[in-house]
Amino acid sequence: MSRTIRYGIIGAGAVSDFHHVPGIQLDPRAELVAICDPDESLMQSRQQDWGPTRCCTDYRELAADPDVDAVIIATPNFLHREQALACVRNGKHVMCEKPLGLNFAESTEMYREAVAAGVRHMTAFTYRFAPSMRYVRHLLKSGALGVPRHFRSQRFLDLPETSWGWRQIRSLAGAGDLFDMTIHRIDFAQDLLGPITSVCGAIQQYAPRNVTADGSPCPASEVDDWSSLIGFFACGAVGVWEGSTLMKGHNNNGVGYEWAEINGSEGSAAYQLTDPNHVMLALNGRDLERTPVPEEFLKPAGSPRDPGAGKPSTVFRYDLVYELTSAILEERDAEPGFHHGAMAQAVADSVLLAFEKRSWVDIKASLDNGSL
Repeated sequence: MSRTIRYGIIGAGAVSDFHHVPGIQLDPRAELVAICDPDESLMQSRQQDWGPTRCCTDYRELAADPDVDAVIIATPNFLHREQALACVRNGKHVMCEKPLGLNFAESTEMYREAVAAGVRHMTAFTYRFAPSMRYVRHLLKSGALGVPRHFRSQRFLDLPETSWGWRQIRSLAGAGDLFDMTIHRIDFAQDLLGPITSVCGAIQQYAPRNVTADGSPCPASEVDDWSSLIGFFACGAVGVWEGSTLMKGHNNNGVGYEWAEINGSEGSAAYQLTDPNHVMLALNGRDLERTPVPEEFLKPAGSPRDPGAGKPSTVFRYDLVYELTSAILEERDAEPGFHHGAMAQAVADSVLLAFEKRSWVDIKASLDNGSL
């Protein structure tokens, strides 16, 4: 198959501008043809930045547009389900931002409908595409690290303690840091080590977020700004995750701090968001040392991206669009799919349940009926 994939974007905010539109613009097989956002002035501004496209304020219009092949959904969490279902029911391939839904049941419904419609589906789990994460996966799957024993993840941000807007309303966001940041780390841990079978966890809120950035009062936050969990994998390994938006001293020009490490019987490897073209690696009894990622892991084979161009912690995100475009043209499943989004959601939902019950929770998630 040789044709251009015509993309529409629902949600013209920062994520689309930062991740998705540059990816479309880089790939000669992709073209941005339509955008949808309730903010008409923002769409006008985006046409200056992104180039002229068709515009609409109703997602149903874009979902039904016969001249759109694939849609990227980058809207508030509570809108993902209805917008994705409208798109797949109109035969559109879909990439949706995380969390896929507000809960596991919503996410599995989206997965089942996409499969029934025969369209390609993808959850925008960005960090799977980091060069260092791709290399860590290779080291693990090739046996270089031996039998996996431990996984640990820390993701820290030092964000202002003012309002998050819709993100701090439970009915609109589902949860805070757990659904926004830690869910990424749950996904790539399961990609590396397989399914998580049981968890315990905790969440906490420290910032009231009851004022906006300009000092105006607003409803207080209802969601977590710190989350943690311990989990057992089916393979026998154990994992520990911690995430927070309130870690003072970890702003780092907005990038924050991230460390994800696997310890095996023969060695250890660690990924850092701030240095994604290198890994921290320890093999053959040596200590961890900074090691360049081999060239073949700096980007997916065939990606038009220049791995030496741009900010390393940003540019690997452009490969999301490359993966979906490739999956459509090659008539194969995209990775990660909606099912991966749903299984990460199953773990995150179980963390909330475990904290509520103050106990361990076994995860017996079924994609057939959306039950945990």
